Amino acid sequence: MASTRTKSLFAGGAALLLCLVGGVLYASGLPPFEEEKGEIKASEVCRTLGSSSGSAAALKRVLPDKSSYAFDDAMTDLRTDDSDRTYDTSCFVNGDGKMLLAARAQILAYEKADDWVKEVVTQFAPASSLAAFDAGDKAVTSTTAAGIYVPCRRKGPGEHLSVVVELKQHGSASEAELRDGLASLARNAALFAHQNAKCDAPAKVTG
Repeated sequence: MASTRTKSLFAGGAALLLCLVGGVLYASGLPPFEEEKGEIKASEVCRTLGSSSGSAAALKRVLPDKSSYAFDDAMTDLRTDDSDRTYDTSCFVNGDGKMLLAARAQILAYEKADDWVKEVVTQFAPASSLAAFDAGDKAVTSTTAAGIYVPCRRKGPGEHLSVVVELKQHGSASEAELRDGLASLARNAALFAHQNAKCDAPAKVTG
């Protein structure tokens, strides 16, 4: 009898242990309970991010793994002709219902590009974290944001396109990969905005 009770207790303890281990694995999202990874499809990427294939590849590098992704494009104020001095578009990327990335392009005018960095880009990244890269009249990137100040109008008070990409959540990419990925997204968005805003000044941006 004692032997039977011992076997029953052992079996019950083993079952409890398996349940506990299974619960920990499930809560941690570890195999075999890991969440299915969603796919970032080029066909679904915001139009305002420019090259769909290039931007999809960059997004895959910088974003965290989520079971699903959603893109929301907003083109609220488009420049219609040479006399129009307004342009404003945005793109929001969500994963599992949480915002992961936001990108905005708008026409602004600063006498000095450095003032644009101080007043616009530093809202999304500390000035000490910014590193320059080659694009537009000024371009900076960090692990949380990238921006390009793109020439737009030849005439008038020097209107530029301010293009800023802000990363709200990132995956396992290295610091260098994050900076490079955000710079790539900003370049693509800048090229789209420059063409779509009917700019006549050279963009000084390459894809």
